[in-house]
Amino acid sequence: MHRKSLLSLKHAVKHLPPRKKWDTRYAALHPAARLEPSPFVQASLPRLPAGGPALDIAAGAGRHSLALARRGFVVDAVDISWQGLRLAQQRAATTGLSDRVRCIVGDVEHGWLPRQNYAVILVSYFLYRPLFPLIHERLLPGGWLIYETFTLTQLDQPYHPGSTREEFYLRPNELRHAFAGLTVVTYHEGRHQDRFTAQLLARKPERAP
Repeated sequence: MHRKSLLSLKHAVKHLPPRKKWDTRYAALHPAARLEPSPFVQASLPRLPAGGPALDIAAGAGRHSLALARRGFVVDAVDISWQGLRLAQQRAATTGLSDRVRCIVGDVEHGWLPRQNYAVILVSYFLYRPLFPLIHERLLPGGWLIYETFTLTQLDQPYHPGSTREEFYLRPNELRHAFAGLTVVTYHEGRHQDRFTAQLLARKPERAP
């Protein structure tokens, strides 16, 4: 799809309800688009254990769910868009990972996550602050959190990802403070490729003996 067509689509879906907005975007996604994990997720994967239950919040078309599945995890991929998860299912089937990726259509902005504890929780380019305590609760002792999303600095750049509302962007050090109960392995705010983001890789402490 040409850039002008993509911009027209973005404008057309801007005011749709969230589910319809994301269904429309994923229905128009090229089959070869958004296949590879983000550089931060890719760099974080070798730090993780080789297997266990994992949760991908706002999983979209499943690029990170598949990366976790290839690492040996059994992944719950949660997203509001059935169109996005349909792509994730197709990609899992194509790569022989169907038995490792369970797609769940759900609106996490209702303060909901699956009732399970996870060895890894991954959040990429999604921000809904009321989920922070629940994410912490759903992590198993010793579990890992991978989180990256936009900071307010992105609003000063020519490109912003669909919204100018400040509540969709992290304040300075907000992500670190939100998960202060975890042990930080990596934390950085700044320019990463062409985007200004906060990147957090952290681990929940083990239970006291």
